[in-house]
Amino acid sequence: MKLKEAEILFNVNALQEPVITKQEGGWIVTLAGSHKLTPTLETSQGHARLFKKLDAAVGVLFEVGFGEVKIVK
Repeated sequence: MKLKEAEILFNVNALQEPVITKQEGGWIVTLAGSHKLTPTLETSQGHARLFKKLDAAVGVLFEVGFGEVKIVK
């Protein structure tokens, strides 16, 4: 899902706690919930968005409105 879609779903309480997972080369964000979109946060080209730094991934989620995140190494 794209960031704008995540913001909309967050505002209608359709997302669960986000999970940030360590991958080779960075971190990916998964946004599960009551939606039918791809749960992984994506780039505008439709590829999984890879954050090079953990604080960048957390910052994006806080901008969306989340107060807590789960980090899996």
